[in-house]
Amino acid sequence: MINRLLAALALSLVSFAATAQATPLQTGDALPALTLNDQHEKPYTLTADTRQILFAADNGGAGLVMAELDRRGATWLKETKRAYLADIHKMPSLVTRLFAMPKLREKAYPIALGREAADLAMYPRKKDCVSLLPIEAGKLGEVTYACDATALQAALR
Repeated sequence: MINRLLAALALSLVSFAATAQATPLQTGDALPALTLNDQHEKPYTLTADTRQILFAADNGGAGLVMAELDRRGATWLKETKRAYLADIHKMPSLVTRLFAMPKLREKAYPIALGREAADLAMYPRKKDCVSLLPIEAGKLGEVTYACDATALQAALR
């Protein structure tokens, strides 16, 4: 019985380590298929016509993106063929359930949420910044980062 428990624990740790060290996407890589749920628990899939992903891996990046999207309006992402992905897997579940999700549900634009470590592990990230990932013909272009509101506004022109 203890051997089985130890084996299961070891397998879990190996799986976790592999997820935690996922190789980030690089310029020229094909985008993997991605289906997540949005803030309303509806399935969200990147469409073939998506031309840019705005990715926030932490609260700093998320604050920048949401302030800009709030300013631009509910339909701007769709009109400009962009998608917003937010990695929330590190957020404690109680905080997510009681505070974050109610706040996110107030947003009129879709937010694809990565709730597990593996969901968005392959996306390039920089602390407190927004990763801007251009997409052309299903492949990733050169990633840039916006680390303040002015840089994000300039990058989205």
